[in-house]
Formats: sequence, structure tokens, C-alpha cells
Amino acid sequence: MAALALGGGLFQVLSRAAGSVEGWFRRVPPAPALLALDHPLMAELGGQVALSNADYDRLVGYFAAGLRAYRSPGCALVLYPGVPGTRGLRVEGLEGFARTAPLLAAWVTTRGDAIPLPDGTAFDAFGHLVAGLHAGTDPASAEYWGAAEDLDQRIVEAGDIALVAWMLRDRLRAALPAPAQAALLTWLGQAQARRIYGGNWHLFCVAIGLACEAWGAPAAAATRAHYRAFKESHLGEGWFSDGGEVDHYNAWQMHYFLYFLARMDPALDTDFIDGALRRFASGYAHFFAPRGFPMFGRSACYRMAVPTPLVLAASLPDPPLPPGQARRALDAIWSHFIARGALAAGTVTQGYEGPRPELLENYSGRGSCLWALRSLTAAYWQPPTAPIWAAPPEPLPVERASYDLTIAAAGLRVIGDQAAGRVEVRPLRNAGAADRPFRPLGPLRGLAQAALRRPLRPANYGAKYGRAAYRSDQSFGQ
Repeated sequence: MAALALGGGLFQVLSRAAGSVEGWFRRVPPAPALLALDHPLMAELGGQVALSNADYDRLVGYFAAGLRAYRSPGCALVLYPGVPGTRGLRVEGLEGFARTAPLLAAWVTTRGDAIPLPDGTAFDAFGHLVAGLHAGTDPASAEYWGAAEDLDQRIVEAGDIALVAWMLRDRLRAALPAPAQAALLTWLGQAQARRIYGGNWHLFCVAIGLACEAWGAPAAAATRAHYRAFKESHLGEGWFSDGGEVDHYNAWQMHYFLYFLARMDPALDTDFIDGALRRFASGYAHFFAPRGFPMFGRSACYRMAVPTPLVLAASLPDPPLPPGQARRALDAIWSHFIARGALAAGTVTQGYEGPRPELLENYSGRGSCLWALRSLTAAYWQPPTAPIWAAPPEPLPVERASYDLTIAAAGLRVIGDQAAGRVEVRPLRNAGAADRPFRPLGPLRGLAQAALRRPLRPANYGAKYGRAAYRSDQSFGQ
């Protein structure tokens, strides 16, 4: 460290050249009261064959307690414990708000404003959302999220803000004064106007446009153009490519947003969207195992969101799989990851099972992993009487029989072994490939991160996409 101190001037130059991250050394300490909840939660919900509806309500209360502990005075910024990504404090605070907000909005829609907290009090979910939306979109506020620029992470988060604005549109109109309503629509509209990377980012722009229309804005040609551009990535059988790759973004991003877009505007392309969800879910159900999941690709920290399309498909008329099977998948995923340290101090850990930040992409920060809540959003958007809540769990496909199926459009072979309770996914293009290891962060990269004040995590592209097989009984990152 002496050498680091002596070379401080050089490191400052390198830091500026590489683009140091705002607030790199700022760390939020875990709330002791929330840490005290972790062991009981792991012991009582982790590794269970089935979770009750009350167990899920308990999880929502756990996350609401995290919001209460880490939010800003105006509620617009939620900065969690953990390590930062490349986006900076302001955007990570926005992520913390935006990525929890749809779950709160779904709860408010079907359960009411109050979320029971572990300490016996209640969290005002609607009040939190109103305050955060007001402060976050007001340029005069100290908690203003900032205007989006081209290729800005704010465009991503605006997708979730748009979804919340649509879910609660009638109540928000009554709760927000006219200037705040105008500020919300202005903030959303400027985000839609920016240049994007393409791929799944088109969906954020569609959501923004449709939400603004629901609030009375005129229809914009760009909204449908973004949808048509995204639809071109459809490969067949309900699978979409993203940047030339096929991965689990199909579950936690593509079908999640597509489902809601079809509800925001039934005239958009509902027959195609619901048909794609049906085809995708009927095949994707075969990926789920009683313990573990055959994860591959990027953003594995969203791991608890993989059941999202099954939960949404269970709400369709004449669903493509029994709702009880979708519930079994939801239970299996949440109980497995809870048992292995996926929750800590009121939030989702930065890793796959327990905390392991080096598995994250460099853009992922303290609030990023909360997309893992999307499977809960999908469930709580449905009323307590819906089949996902009322139907008894039914066995997963691998609990019924062994299978060997090929999803040709996705280029994936899925092998289920009933006796072992194991699912294996083999990308067809990787047949015969060597087992590429995950490279650790290592001490030199760690030192460089501290010096340059930005994440330098290994990309591990070969291990994430290039292995011959990915198995449910092998933890991602091994």
C-alpha cells in the first residue's frame, strides 16, 4: 500500500483516463436488524419442497424492510449494501428504487397499500412509490434521477418506472399534483427519445411509450417501431436472440415485458405475444429441477427470476402448463437459492448462490440484482384467487419422467434425469467443447480496481456461453 500511496499522482491520472466510478469507495453498511432476519429465513424457507402463500408474503415484507432501511429521505434513491458497478451512485440509487417498484405496484394492485413488516409494523408501499416518483422526476429535487443520455442506464430503469406508472395510473393521477404528473411524463419521454443499444432495450422504449399513452399522451410512431425492431429477434418457439446470443434474458426480460406490453395495449400484438409465451413456457418448464438450475449466460445474479414466464403463462386462458407446475418451479427456485445465501440484509446478494461479486458483469451494481424479484412481481400481479396462488403444486417434468428434447430455434438440447433429479442443457453449437473454467478476480485485478476506482471483473464469456453443458447440480461459477 506504500507504493500505492507514493504513486498516488499516477493512479489519479489512470483513474481519470479509465473513468473512475462516482462514489466507488462509499459503502452502505448492512442494517443489523435485517441481518438478524437472514438465518431464520434461510432455516425456515430454504430447501423446502414447497413454500406457502404466507412464506411469499414474508419475503415481500423482508424486501420492504430493506427498502425502509436503505432509501433516501424522499424515497427516490435506494442504495443497498454491496459493491458498485460502472454506473455511479445516482444511477445505482435509481436502480434500487426502480427494480423494487414493480413488485410494490403489483402488491398494491392486488393486496393493498400496506405490506406487513417483520417487526410487526407496516410499510406504506403506495406512499413510497408516490414520494419516489415525485422526487426522482423533479429536476429541482435533490434526488432527481437525472435526464437520460444516449445509451444511458436510465433508459433501462425507465422501463420499470413506466410499468409502475401504468399499473397504478388511476391512483397516481389522484395522488400526484399536476406539475408532478407532467414531470413524470417528461422524464419518461426524454428517456424514450435517446439512442439505445438495440436488442432487449427496445422493450424499455415500448413500455415507456405505452405508459405515456395510457396517461393521455398521443401515440408515438417510435413506440411501434421499437416493437417491430425487437420482434425481428424472434427465432421461433418463443425464443428471442439478444445481441446474437440466446440466454435466460428470454425468461426474466423478454417475456416479462412482452406480457405486460400486451396488457398495456391489447392491440399491439397480443396474439403473437401470448402465443410466443405459450410456446416458450411449455419447453422452458423442462429446465427446472427440484434443486438447482442449469444456468448459463450473463446476468446470472437475476437467478430467482427464471420462473417468471411460467408464472405469467399460468395466468393465460387454457395455460400451456398446469398452474401447479408453475408454482412448483417458483417454489423450487426460491427455496433453493434462499438456502444457499441468495438473500442478505434485506436484499439480493451479488452473486449466484451466496455473495460472489466477481461473477457479475461490470455494469452490475448494488441494486442491479433486484431484477430477481420479477418472478414475485409476476405472481403478485395476480389476485390471491388466481391459480398460481390457489392450485396445489404439481411435479416438474423431470419429477415425472426422464426426457431428451431439442429446442431447435434456440439451439439447445435439454436432458432431464428423473432418478437423479437433474437437468442438463447442452448448447448445440458447443458440442465437444472443452470445459472452460471461470477465471477469478485475482489480487492484481482487485488492486487495479481500487486504484482505478471502477470494476474490472473478468468477463468469463467462454465459461458463460461456451461450455458443452450446464447442469442443475453444478453451481454457476464452478
